[in-house]
Amino acid sequence: MKKRQRFEYILVGLMMATLFIGSIFLTNYFFKKELLIQQESYLQKKAQLLKEQLSSVWFEQNELPPDQKNLVAHFATEENERLTLMNNHGDIFYDTSDADLHGSRSNRPEIKAILSGADFGSALRESATLHKELLYLALPVYQNNELVGIIRISEETTQFSNSIQSFRRYILFTLGILFLIITAFVFLLLHQKNEPLVTVLPVLKKIVKYPDEARSIIQDSPEWNELYQTVNLLSQQMSQTYLAYTSTDEQFHALLDELMIGVFIIDIDGKLELINPKMLEILSIQAEDAGKDYFEVIQEPALIHLIHQVVTEKSALHQEIKLTTAPNEVILDVSLRFIEEAGNHYQVLGIAYDLTRVRQLEKMQKDFVSNVSHELKTPVTSLLGFTETLLDGAKDDPETLTQFLEIMQQDATRLQQLIQEILQLSRDGKNIAYDNQEIELYAFTEEILRSYRKLIKEKNLTINILGDKNDVYLTKYELFYPIIKNLIENAIQYSPNEGEITIDFSSHDTLIYTVKDNGIGISLEDQERIFERFYRVDKARSRHSGGTGLGLSIVHNYTELLGGTVLIDSHLGLGSTFTIKLPKSK
Repeated sequence: MKKRQRFEYILVGLMMATLFIGSIFLTNYFFKKELLIQQESYLQKKAQLLKEQLSSVWFEQNELPPDQKNLVAHFATEENERLTLMNNHGDIFYDTSDADLHGSRSNRPEIKAILSGADFGSALRESATLHKELLYLALPVYQNNELVGIIRISEETTQFSNSIQSFRRYILFTLGILFLIITAFVFLLLHQKNEPLVTVLPVLKKIVKYPDEARSIIQDSPEWNELYQTVNLLSQQMSQTYLAYTSTDEQFHALLDELMIGVFIIDIDGKLELINPKMLEILSIQAEDAGKDYFEVIQEPALIHLIHQVVTEKSALHQEIKLTTAPNEVILDVSLRFIEEAGNHYQVLGIAYDLTRVRQLEKMQKDFVSNVSHELKTPVTSLLGFTETLLDGAKDDPETLTQFLEIMQQDATRLQQLIQEILQLSRDGKNIAYDNQEIELYAFTEEILRSYRKLIKEKNLTINILGDKNDVYLTKYELFYPIIKNLIENAIQYSPNEGEITIDFSSHDTLIYTVKDNGIGISLEDQERIFERFYRVDKARSRHSGGTGLGLSIVHNYTELLGGTVLIDSHLGLGSTFTIKLPKSK
């Protein structure tokens, strides 16, 4: 813009200078021409007067008598004037400046004009004898309509040009002032024309570059005031619109980032125009892959096939697929929609929901119902069977009656324990207000061990308690007790005869409670599922030992409710170590 303005000013300046210089030359030419015409007229009249007083006879004789010479000299009174008399052939026979001057002047323009029959002839040139610029004027002299001679009068141009120099300077000065005024007026018009551009254009550039910042034009210009106010209003509205758009865009991307549903958009060129973090996680791709071709980034054949189908059919699809390229089995609920835009443009919107955990929970639910049914069916069937047998007459045999009642009591106790543990698992510690209680960890551990002293004695187990006898831990007793009880119970049940159990605990910033045994151990495959409900490492042995398969599920569930974690370190045949880490209650 500045270059353009500079160019305009330079161009206008050159044009005005050219016009001024041209006007000077035209004015000078005009004055010089007019002056020559006036001087020619003057010389013509003077020559005509001389012609009337000279006799044509002298031209025929090519000689002037003395009295005629005085007459001619009287006419050439001016210092710069010169009179020359010639015969009808253009030969000089008298000259006021040089009496000895002779020769032909028939080749001169003014003489040629007379010889060709003109009424007069004139020429402006430098004199070959005087070496000055002269104005020549020639008149013919006729006798009986025949040319008998030529009168030529000349005058130096400086003689008459000096007389009007002051007038010429006055005209030039006036023209200069006029052109200066016109030039200033033209530049003022240019400035007024460019003023809105100079003022508005930088503001518009800043509005485009920084749309979030409102710009204002503070100018007091009656001609452009309405334009400036419109630009200020435009800037303010654009700033508000941009801020609203930015806020909406930030909210949209924040929503996409926080969504637990994968979202992606593919443009007409097959590029991943948008993809949120969840989708990156699902497809195991990197954030820098956004903007690349989807068939180069997405490695899952089933998903690529669905995208191609949607683009080809220009339709919508909803399908559940399994990702075969993922390290672990991933089940996706995929919805794809073809979105047409203006012209031939389109987009493919994809939404994917990870159903892996849902399907796992559904399977766990089915397994849980099946296991609960099976676990409840076994003692109930046993109780019904023994009851029917006793009613059929076995009650009359005291020994059989006692044996059956003991078995029924064991089954009823197992059924009661099973129901109690299921109820424990169904509790939500977040919705139940438990009171915090101080627990002396050493005495608390001994109390639980006393409940199993009979089994400990039968197996001849060695119990080592390594914790500090003075350690006290503040926690929710109703949740903490089942955790420790089940860990100790499992260690006792799965320890071999004459085995060893080590219990260690410390409560500083965090409670760390460890139960270690040298029992059958747990394989790595089983460790991944050990906390599932009703899952057993050795189903036959655990059922024989009276286990329900819910103990470690209770440990895991209640530990999470207390804000802690459960760690397991186990190897087959070498035993298991369970470690509970719990934060201190406030």
